[in-house]
Amino acid sequence: MTLDAIVRRAIRRAPCSVRALAKTAGISHVTLALIAQGKREKQRATPRVALKVARALETWAARCAGEAAAIRAAVGGRSHKEEA
Repeated sequence: MTLDAIVRRAIRRAPCSVRALAKTAGISHVTLALIAQGKREKQRATPRVALKVARALETWAARCAGEAAAIRAAVGGRSHKEEA
């Protein structure tokens, strides 16, 4: 699999919008959108961009894990009848 394909898949699977991912990565949302569209002649994933996307995804993963832990902790003290 090429770097372009790996980054394109990561953008599609991200737990956020392209704009939010680009903001977290510190790159243009247009750049990510073009990579996600697979328009090779317009934009390719460089190693620099790929690493920024990877760091941004790691940031989102940490945020999501923290929120999930908070939810589990809040639910932990409740009875199962309250779940419905």
